[in-house]
Amino acid sequence: MSHRLFLYSVFFTTIICGSCSSKTTEKQITKIPSTSVEVLLNRPFGTLVKLQVEVFDGDLTQQKQYEGEYLFKIKSIDNKQTTDTILMSFKDETGKFSTNDFELYKNLYGKDTGILSSTQVDKMKKEYVGKVFNIVAYETGEFSGIPDGYFDYQPIRADMPFHFKNYLVVISDLTKNN
Repeated sequence: MSHRLFLYSVFFTTIICGSCSSKTTEKQITKIPSTSVEVLLNRPFGTLVKLQVEVFDGDLTQQKQYEGEYLFKIKSIDNKQTTDTILMSFKDETGKFSTNDFELYKNLYGKDTGILSSTQVDKMKKEYVGKVFNIVAYETGEFSGIPDGYFDYQPIRADMPFHFKNYLVVISDLTKNN
């Protein structure tokens, strides 16, 4: 319960500070989990869009659920620069974009591995994080997490509260000189 109180206080502090500031609001994966279904790209779910994205290191979010994962930072939508910071998880249907460290290893070296050292991960990140790509994708999402009252019936385990999670499905890489 104290975790929820903390999240609510962060939420209200953000709203109050945000209304006093001229800075743009940030729509990103670090927002408070919500059961409401909202698009992040201001396009209906399932609408194909051309995006310019930058690979972002999920470790930098300092959220356990994104450790060892890569996200896309949306730079432009249909050739229009974004004013908000939008970070999104993605699923890749092209085979060109890695969503985690093990996929990145396979994409870079052409083989699977069962273990990675922090030195190997750091070296791979230098070749991937920060790269900019032009893609075609669509936004979708799913409900995930544990609903209120769940632990009255099941053993307690680590998980996110019940929420809607937005993500991209990448269907094409339009980047020149891939």
